Amino acid sequence: MIEPDRTEWQVCCAFNAFCKRVLKNEAINIFNERQQRQAKEMTFSDLTPQE
Repeated sequence: MIEPDRTEWQVCCAFNAFCKRVLKNEAINIFNERQQRQAKEMTFSDLTPQE
């Protein structure tokens, strides 16, 4: 909850910091998901003829 004595500038800065934190965390999540996917993936040339 926003305190009543906060200025519009302070609210703007707090919201800006929140948005940056959310975007940074989402970028980290995407990077981790990509690393996990790449660890499981295999190229066709790595497959044996039976596979």
